[in-house]
Amino acid sequence: MIQTKKRSISASDSHGEGSASKKPVKKLKKLETNKPTGKFQKNAAVAKGKLGEKADKKTFVANTPESKKEYWNGLKAKQKELRQQRRQNKSKELYELSVSAKKVYEKLKRKNAENKDELVQKLHDMLGKENAYAKIATSHDTARVIQCMIKNASEGVCDQIADSLLPKVFDLATSKYGHHCITSLFKHGSKHQWQRVVDAITKHVVKMVNHAFSGAIVDAAYNEYATNEQRKFMRQAFYSELYLLEKDRTIQTMKDCWKTNGYMKKSVLTTVKGHLVQAANKKLTDNSLIHALLAEFLQEAADVERSEVIELYLPLLASISSTKDGTEAAIFCFVNSVVKDRRAALKAMKPYVEKLAIHEHGHRLIMCVLNCYDDTVILGKQVVGPILDQIETIVGSGDWGRKVVGWIFSPADKQLLHPTQIDLLDSYLEHSKKDKDVRRKEVLAAAVEGFCKQVEKNASFWLRGGHTALLTAVILKSFEGEQLARLHRALAAVVCDPDWKVHENEINLDGSALLASVVDKKPKENEKTTERKVKKLKKSPFEEDKIVAREKLLAANPLVGGIEHAGVHIALKKIIKLDQEKRQQASSEGSEVSQFGQAVIEGLTVEQLKSWISQNRPCFLLLLIFENTTPEVQRMVKAKIASVKKELKSQKHTGGKLLVEKLNL
Repeated sequence: MIQTKKRSISASDSHGEGSASKKPVKKLKKLETNKPTGKFQKNAAVAKGKLGEKADKKTFVANTPESKKEYWNGLKAKQKELRQQRRQNKSKELYELSVSAKKVYEKLKRKNAENKDELVQKLHDMLGKENAYAKIATSHDTARVIQCMIKNASEGVCDQIADSLLPKVFDLATSKYGHHCITSLFKHGSKHQWQRVVDAITKHVVKMVNHAFSGAIVDAAYNEYATNEQRKFMRQAFYSELYLLEKDRTIQTMKDCWKTNGYMKKSVLTTVKGHLVQAANKKLTDNSLIHALLAEFLQEAADVERSEVIELYLPLLASISSTKDGTEAAIFCFVNSVVKDRRAALKAMKPYVEKLAIHEHGHRLIMCVLNCYDDTVILGKQVVGPILDQIETIVGSGDWGRKVVGWIFSPADKQLLHPTQIDLLDSYLEHSKKDKDVRRKEVLAAAVEGFCKQVEKNASFWLRGGHTALLTAVILKSFEGEQLARLHRALAAVVCDPDWKVHENEINLDGSALLASVVDKKPKENEKTTERKVKKLKKSPFEEDKIVAREKLLAANPLVGGIEHAGVHIALKKIIKLDQEKRQQASSEGSEVSQFGQAVIEGLTVEQLKSWISQNRPCFLLLLIFENTTPEVQRMVKAKIASVKKELKSQKHTGGKLLVEKLNL
């Protein structure tokens, strides 16, 4: 018997019935009837019916939009009925109470609702009598009712709500919806209520810190709402189980635990290490309480235990650099690690370099890395490169970003950093092997070309205000040769532009603005007002409010001529004075150097010069260019000003008079 793909053919068939064996179709049809039927298909035998009779039409067609819609609608209706039935079976009274509470809540949550105090009192009468706050706080719909009540309630009602919620603080804080009720007590409560909530959290702080929902509440409580004594008690719970119920006011830090009892040192360090390892394994390290414990542990632990914890936290340096203690711990981990682990830490930190550079505390970690990491090739790829890619965002976000950028091009410059901060950064050099001057030159070489391209692309950004312009003046100290000439030409084109305008006060690129004398209401009598005040645009969900806020911001911060701006004027004077310093340095080396004053004079038209001499500060710039440039450029200045000699002599401001006197016109 020979097997084929279609059917089997016997020897007798091949000799006796050759013509009949060539028709295998009937046998294949019989095989098809044995196939399993689909989910919505009828059996073939049933559909066929009796022999000779036609099959009835199908009443249900599968896999069509109508059938799918009918199926899902029926399924959803059954699920809704089951859900309501479960609620009623669980607690019929509680279900009816929540339904009636939500009806009142629909009126209370409206922005234009009237008599909100009465509505809150009505809800409190319903929920308070049944003591139902903690029971309904874990549900997604009724949790919003409690949050709205806390927001609009008086202090007395809010205290009574807190009395019902705080005994179940752990269950609520670890609930998907209940933790919002605890957050509302912090957000809308008084200082007395803050202390009560923090005291309740302290009893369960060890369990709550390692949970996704409650960990954020512990972080906010420790960082923003707790007093110094409450912070101390929250840390004590992690030192030993002895302090979970009874607190000791004499213990301020971890070291105080074994001052009188030396045998406790090993047990305390072991306990704290266990908590730190658990937080690192769960990736829940963005917590200020964990940062404080980590900073204390690294200072007191032995070398073996310390190295184990450092190895765990090196990939998490970005997440622990959000607080002062966390940044100190991150720097300690980085400088005390081996070369291989440092390289891995930089690789993990690369996606967060931009955020760290503009952070209040995280920028210190970036500056430490720039100052003490020896492999400048990897440093250029992992740190310097991402900074240059987003350099305008980093510089425009505030002083911290400007410090980071300034350290790349002009490290340890006292115009950008306080001497104590410079000394602190230099103290980390003991963990480095390469000479600091060699490292800084290599870092500068990796950043020079990228910075030139950024300035040529958008030169007006680097003269957009006093703070940014001063940073530009500091950066130019480190440039020379053709790269310095490229920067001079790009900046001079902006200075000579007649349409060059800047805001009176710099507007940060992150949506906030630094305004001068912005006061929305009139100050009261004997009330002090500051000349400079930091004001941020409030994020509003309503587009109309955003437009109004933006209009107020622009009205309070008008555009002024860039050449007349006080801060930019100071920065331009510093850049012009650099010409003489660089020329003296180049003469000793026997090379030529680009001059910013020459680039400005060459780009200045007669019409723009007439506008300049009519103002005081531009005349001082022309005078400064004349004093700090070469004789050749001085002749160019005289020739330019000679064309507007009459207009200059008619000016009465101080800058014009001094310029006439200096040029002997």
